[in-house]
Amino acid sequence: MKYRLVCFDVDGTLIENGNHTSYWKLMEREFGITPEERAEWKRRFRSGKISYAGWCDLDLQWIQERGVTRDQLEELARRQQLIPGVREALQELKRRGYRLAVISGGIDLGLLTLFPNHPFDDMLICRTRFDAQGRIVDWESQNLNDEGKTKAMHRILAREGIDISETVFVGDGENDIAILKEAGLGIAFCPKSNKVREAADVVIEKRDVREILKHLG
Repeated sequence: MKYRLVCFDVDGTLIENGNHTSYWKLMEREFGITPEERAEWKRRFRSGKISYAGWCDLDLQWIQERGVTRDQLEELARRQQLIPGVREALQELKRRGYRLAVISGGIDLGLLTLFPNHPFDDMLICRTRFDAQGRIVDWESQNLNDEGKTKAMHRILAREGIDISETVFVGDGENDIAILKEAGLGIAFCPKSNKVREAADVVIEKRDVREILKHLG
């Protein structure tokens, strides 16, 4: 096969809601993080005062301090849905022998709740851990934004002995631009801007993940 590894963003690429809002933003709104607080955290991130992982930490500390449980977080996740064709496309990719990975700045519960039997070999995403009562006890934030996604992909390549030319990345947002350019094949799936379109080798406008199969052997 020309390609061996297919990597995916999550929000807007595998899961969605009617407002095209990420799970992070849904969580912030549901559990009381104000627009002003979020804007301040975003300003600190943009100015380099905190990393992307540090911004995730602020979100999850807020959630933890308010006693939000896993049940509440999963109920919120169920307000979203898998994008059409996700299950079928991933099943076919596995049948063809591809290694599959998630490389996302999102949080794991959104995808795990909707797709608990997912076929991914690697999930590079913010991981959460809970105690027996369903309270958050720990999490693993990662700098998976912009160039951080590219670095994460290279970690997989080094471990698995895969060349960059043998990789595919599928994403939709401007924080995917660097990795779309770096991958052997960059697929912009229903891209959010013209900048994303221009960064990709292939642009898919139809909201069906099975469309990517046409571009892979």
